[in-house]
Amino acid sequence: MEPIPIIHFGLGPIGQQIGRTAANEPRVQSVGAVDINPDLQNHTLNEICDAELPALPIVSSLAQVQAPEGAVVLQATVSKLERARDQLLEAIARGYHVVSTCEELVWPWEDHPDLAGELDEAARKAGVTILGVGINPGMVMDTLPVLISRIASEIEAVHVARYVDVLERRIPLQEKNGLGKDPAWVQGQLDQGHIGHVGLKDSLLMLAAGLGWELDATAVESKPIVAQQAIESGLGWIEPGQCIGIRQHAQGWIAGTPRITMDLIMEAGVEGGSRDEILISGDQTLHMKLTGVHGDKATADIVVNQAMRVPSMPPGLQTMLSAPLQARR
Repeated sequence: MEPIPIIHFGLGPIGQQIGRTAANEPRVQSVGAVDINPDLQNHTLNEICDAELPALPIVSSLAQVQAPEGAVVLQATVSKLERARDQLLEAIARGYHVVSTCEELVWPWEDHPDLAGELDEAARKAGVTILGVGINPGMVMDTLPVLISRIASEIEAVHVARYVDVLERRIPLQEKNGLGKDPAWVQGQLDQGHIGHVGLKDSLLMLAAGLGWELDATAVESKPIVAQQAIESGLGWIEPGQCIGIRQHAQGWIAGTPRITMDLIMEAGVEGGSRDEILISGDQTLHMKLTGVHGDKATADIVVNQAMRVPSMPPGLQTMLSAPLQARR
């Protein structure tokens, strides 16, 4: 089969990693590069990604890209769906499929029903597919537990935990988790939604839907983790009493009983190292521990992998629960 044409939309750290992944995948062909940052527009795609990619000029909008209908836009720009809306609608209007890292697009039906409906209707009319992907949300805390649940007949409760040592991750992620800041300031920023992880509630709702459960209530709590001893980070030394990371805790209840519990710990030097754990209780007790998932690299991999699948998926706004498991042949 001919390589699938792809357009890189957003060339920050994640977008650049997506570019490097695409460079090693012969089943896709880069045909366009877009970023609103004027500093990047003086360069070409291969320069920014430092990879064997076409020397495509980085332009400021999709309107400047010459690509055939049916191309796949790899959007890596924003976390909030409202901010991604116009970019998504423009891609749809041009007849492009979209695979996006926008966290709130992974499962938008509860928190953004009107916007989800608008995107779904537009994509169906245009005959294209829109898919939100990621490692978290999008895979390890939602899609993967749903897949594992298929080997159990009765499920009473599910607990998912993700531990991320942010010292192994990029500096912007360390900043997003308040490293070195006053814990009171971090809590205020968390309460306003200015920092911290986006998408834990989406994972909770997506997992519930995949299990066929309708939750009566949900709750998400975010708290700073306070350093007990000094530790060096990419932002400098973190002293005792300063913020060393963020812990998020989410629960979903049915008939007053917590049926889904999620813990996301993003901490400098997290005890036990980075890992993902899934515990399913019911007619069987299933416990899975997964190590080696590097969020940035794995996100880029899933974006490129799903770019090869969306052209054959039904048009409309899809999710990883409706994405095919099989690889493109």
